[in-house]
Amino acid sequence: MSIVEPDKPSTRKFITVDCPCGRALRATLDMAGQEISCWECHRMVRVPVPRSPERAFRVIQEGLQEVFEARWLFLLFVGAAALTGVLCVPRIGVPLSTLVLFVGALGYGELIRQCGIDYWEFDDWKDPRQVVKRVVGAASLALGVAAPMLLSRGGFGESPRFTTVGLILGLLGLMTLPLLMFLIYARDNRGSIGWRRGVSVLARYPVATVLALSLVPLGVVVSETVLAIASGYQGMLPFMVLDLFPGSEYYAEQYKIPKYGNYTKFELPESRFIRLYFRRLHQGYTLTGALPASLSKKTFILASPWTLELTDSSYLLTRAFYAQVSAMILFVFLALQSRFLGAISSLDSTQSPAPEAEE
Repeated sequence: MSIVEPDKPSTRKFITVDCPCGRALRATLDMAGQEISCWECHRMVRVPVPRSPERAFRVIQEGLQEVFEARWLFLLFVGAAALTGVLCVPRIGVPLSTLVLFVGALGYGELIRQCGIDYWEFDDWKDPRQVVKRVVGAASLALGVAAPMLLSRGGFGESPRFTTVGLILGLLGLMTLPLLMFLIYARDNRGSIGWRRGVSVLARYPVATVLALSLVPLGVVVSETVLAIASGYQGMLPFMVLDLFPGSEYYAEQYKIPKYGNYTKFELPESRFIRLYFRRLHQGYTLTGALPASLSKKTFILASPWTLELTDSSYLLTRAFYAQVSAMILFVFLALQSRFLGAISSLDSTQSPAPEAEE
């Protein structure tokens, strides 16, 4: 991603820089981000990059647009498919999914890191300290994403429930883990920005930081909305609400839903199923959490008190399809967040020149 200020008419041609010795220096705009020598004390002084909302908007917009390029969407689709496939492994799909999420978290960090320059390079992966920090950060992010499924009270394969405490912890994780990844992976043309500079950059752009952190929670809302509308339109919402969430027989009696009825008709769900869905949603159960978690659990349709005009395998494929849709949506929002954070790290830098090819 290019982070050079595009050419445009401007009345401002010079930047004033104060040297620690007290001398006021003057540099041209194209020297922003570089170092100049003080003619009084001969100390090297860095020329700051002019801050402006317009420039910040252009830099961030350019970074976000890259996510919707065909190559990135294809990679995100492959990652979502790999996650869905691993979750389908009986009994151990949920713990195995953390390995896929770990690889995805490394990619999340790389999208942040490579945003600070305009070419791909991996030289700083040779530093063992950097490798350890990045691996720990990626593992923390992967475990944080998988935590609802790993810590489900019913065990692997059961729908996770978000209690008040769990929701607060989840929101804290959604805020702190991306910031941790930013502080570990962010860099500019001078190298890793480090913890001190990283905190300083985030503090200088608080609105951009808050918007970046809000992307993944927004992605969860979008995923749940898409799953509810799509499954409702295809006639699967009533059955999945009854089958995936625990305690459905009790709630079926309250809403006068008879057993052994066909609840997979290709028609919009009745109002009682919609009310039941929102009640379970209020209790902390979501399709976004239940569908991926349920893939590793063996299903036996004939034992269900609700009629499903599908076989066990076709029902698994249906759930896998919805889980793939959900994973793809969340992966897109995670990619948007990583590029957003990477763009923030580059706002106080200028483009680093690409290395010359060796002959």
